[in-house]
Amino acid sequence: MNGRGRLLIVLFTIAAMPSFGDTKIATAASGDRLEGLFRADLQYTLESESDAVVAPEGREGVYVGSGDGTATGAKLRGRLRWSLWSGNCLYPLVRSGQSVPEGLHLCTLNPAGFIETEDGARIRFEGRGYGLRDSEKYQTNLTLIFSTEDVRYELLTKVVAVMEGEFDEKTGRAIWNVYVPPGADSRYEKR
Repeated sequence: MNGRGRLLIVLFTIAAMPSFGDTKIATAASGDRLEGLFRADLQYTLESESDAVVAPEGREGVYVGSGDGTATGAKLRGRLRWSLWSGNCLYPLVRSGQSVPEGLHLCTLNPAGFIETEDGARIRFEGRGYGLRDSEKYQTNLTLIFSTEDVRYELLTKVVAVMEGEFDEKTGRAIWNVYVPPGADSRYEKR
């Protein structure tokens, strides 16, 4: 990840970070790098809000769609199911074959869903961030929080993760690279 990418992640983390009373914010000394938690390969599959995998109440923006995918990381692997709400998003227009304006376009993103791990845990995630679209692709950046009742993954509930990724509107495929503060991944040990 280049310097610009790290700067964008830090800025989005600060700007979009939700407030949670018992979430501890880890800070990194200058020069420390974020550590990879998992990579997610996602695919849009559903367009009806009745198919959303989480309740639509309280979501910001309009429903864009839902899908599934896989999360692969050294300590977190599983099936991902998600839904996305967005503000000012052009993807529904693209999907319906309508023309869209040229140039850069910024939209807000509000995904939520579940990771069902290979070892049987269920981890909920909520995200907030932005998508920046040009004529070639969407660049996406989010902050993510996790919740679970499975003690093996409890540490994830105490950190704010950041995601940088891409979305291909022609195929409906997204890649998420999810990172945690330095040391959070090494402290995370399944019990």
